[in-house]
Amino acid sequence: MYYKEWERNPYSTVQSVLNLNSQNEWEPLPLSSKVKVGTPPQKPKMINNKQVFIIGNGESRQEINLAELNQYGKTYGCNALYRDYTPDALIAVDHRMAHQIYWTGYSIDNVCYFRDWNRMPADSYQMLLDPQMITSTGSDYEVYTNDRLPHHKEFVMHGANKDELERAEQQIKELDPDKVLTDDAVKALVGGDCLQSGFYISWVEEIDKVHSTTEPGLIPGDSDNGFSSGSLAHLISIAVEEPDEVYLIGMDLYSNYNDRYNNLYKGTEGYMGEGGNAIPPDHWIAQHGMVMEQFPNVQHYKVNKLSLGSDTVNQEIEEWKVLQNLEYLTYAEMFGRLADGAR
Repeated sequence: MYYKEWERNPYSTVQSVLNLNSQNEWEPLPLSSKVKVGTPPQKPKMINNKQVFIIGNGESRQEINLAELNQYGKTYGCNALYRDYTPDALIAVDHRMAHQIYWTGYSIDNVCYFRDWNRMPADSYQMLLDPQMITSTGSDYEVYTNDRLPHHKEFVMHGANKDELERAEQQIKELDPDKVLTDDAVKALVGGDCLQSGFYISWVEEIDKVHSTTEPGLIPGDSDNGFSSGSLAHLISIAVEEPDEVYLIGMDLYSNYNDRYNNLYKGTEGYMGEGGNAIPPDHWIAQHGMVMEQFPNVQHYKVNKLSLGSDTVNQEIEEWKVLQNLEYLTYAEMFGRLADGAR
């Protein structure tokens, strides 16, 4: 079992920054942000809900203190980000990742959006799963789940069989006739090394903060379009927050490491190893582009570590040159701009 009975991980605690609590009272700033002796009184910076930060897991953001963004707007993140930082909303479209997040207890207190997260009554459990199939050894099916406690009345289930996974892998390989992708990269596109044939089941609490990405009224058209987690975070953030500005952070798209995998969480559970191939960014580029086209009145900023043209990651995206609502900033320029706007 992956589950630990509501044991909170140290990375799932709320960030220590100035913010409004549930009683509409300001919580204190950390010591490093308090007024220093001999300096003029400082006014707290109000959260500007018209700015949203979409946080990807590209390695360009490794040196950024994400907590500094909290005072300027809402933050939306993806997948394993919750291990190090608590965004205002966390998006996961990979079923394995979504269930693993839920098993930690993170989703009880923190807003999450998971693909096809549909609750079912406990009475239907035995009807949906053949007891012989799930208990037999050597079967193509395994069950990955948390513990069912006496108060659990509902569960969420996702499953995949071996044939479906093999077909998906074959389709990807057919699109890669030159065999640029290694087997690890193909598996990552299908859903990762840990996506095995079988069932992922979460016994859910009566009250949590999980939304299904196909929840009616959430997204225009009530469809998540099959987007990846980063581009879906982009879409949901605009639909929910209705911002004037969106900042794309850690959305590296490409890699500077001889086409090696670019992800802060590589080599950890649910991700490829450090030697894996970089995943072709075509679908990410297309999906983010669709969102920017769909919301032409929202100004977008792709934030890079370095100036344009410095390397493969810090480049202008060819497919986005036609967009009128996109600009590029360095991290230094972004923080300078945010500080000026908060005065």
